[in-house]
Amino acid sequence: MIKFDILIKNAVILTMDSKMTLFDNGFIGIQNDIITYLGATKPNCSAEEIIDAENNIIMPGLINSHTHSGMTMFRGVADDLSLMNWLNNYIWPLEDKFVTEKNVRIASKLAIAEMILSGTTTFNDMYFFTGTTAENCKEIGMRAVLGEAVIDFPASVKKTSEKYFIEFIEKYSNDDLIIPSIVPHSPYSCSKELLQRIKLLSDENNLPVHIHISETLDEVNLIKDRTGMTPVEYLDSIDFLNHRTIAVHCVHLTDNDINILKIRNVGIVNSPESNLKLASGIAEVPKMIKSGLTVSLGTDGPASNNNLDMFEEMSITVKIHKALYNDSTVMNAREVLKMGTINGAKVLGINNLTGSLEVGKKADLIMIDVKKPHLTPMYDPYSHLTYCAKGSDVDTVIINGKLILKKRKFLKLDLEKVMLDIKNISNEINAYKN
Repeated sequence: MIKFDILIKNAVILTMDSKMTLFDNGFIGIQNDIITYLGATKPNCSAEEIIDAENNIIMPGLINSHTHSGMTMFRGVADDLSLMNWLNNYIWPLEDKFVTEKNVRIASKLAIAEMILSGTTTFNDMYFFTGTTAENCKEIGMRAVLGEAVIDFPASVKKTSEKYFIEFIEKYSNDDLIIPSIVPHSPYSCSKELLQRIKLLSDENNLPVHIHISETLDEVNLIKDRTGMTPVEYLDSIDFLNHRTIAVHCVHLTDNDINILKIRNVGIVNSPESNLKLASGIAEVPKMIKSGLTVSLGTDGPASNNNLDMFEEMSITVKIHKALYNDSTVMNAREVLKMGTINGAKVLGINNLTGSLEVGKKADLIMIDVKKPHLTPMYDPYSHLTYCAKGSDVDTVIINGKLILKKRKFLKLDLEKVMLDIKNISNEINAYKN
């Protein structure tokens, strides 16, 4: 007889594996941090905890492939602005004043809570004081790819030494939840020498590199004026791009850019809500997918989105491309669910660990309560999750084999205190602004 730590029964299970296997009434067995049983019949077993998933869909936890978790403290502080105005005149000055280790600890904890409550079990972060975010992840039980943001311009934004990279890499190189990365902000805010040094560090330590690329036409034109090349062409000319590159946004790409990204096997992250809100444009995701690129999804930061709800991101993604292409078949529900799960894992280089429900993979999964008016009736669970579900429908979250959220209650987090702490920071920001 098998003894599971957790047995889930009576579940509609979307595995998001290569065969897109679906179980109408399935079972999942978890031992330690691993899925050790997945099937349509109940195994001969006992379990320390049995979860009855009747009226629930179970799927892999969502993967937010690009965000800035510490920016929850700036949610709504500066809206309805262009990207460069937003960054130069509002966000970067506020960051210079309020991005402290204490504030980032509180703000990233709120972001982690928000993501878990809306079904995200892994996130890829670009911000400052990354060590505090890593500690929050360990405390709460969240999986994350983390690296300290690196930037040359503007000079007022926090600086990061190479020594910090090495210490962070060494501390988390074999961690069960934290995957270290290196995070240059963008080709327009980092010098050629800095980008080349980062690439060398990535090669030496086999680390992912997380960077904004071609988010706006202004950025593209700036790089063209400096180099005579597009941002993608420029990065390729300095041997920066490879399979470890996580290229965020990629809104304004030429056919040659797409070809370069495909040849270099670069992973793409689309952040449509932020791109729409900042009027950056709409990345041609179907064209990238057709070219053979792996495209995932990220919310971007809570100051430019302004939430971290990946269900909302998936729904918007599929709808805007139907309208953009004037073709209701150009993207579908299954494709966008892949973007939010297994594609995210592939782009982050962790698809051997997570992104789908398969025996031998980490037990990162979410349960969505479908016994609700807006989720009744249900004919197709893929369609339901894309077009009907909301982050608030997430009922239970398991990460790394551990229950993190049960019946929408955190097992290891005082959410009320975190929200009060953020309120205090926002009062300071308001006083400073006014």
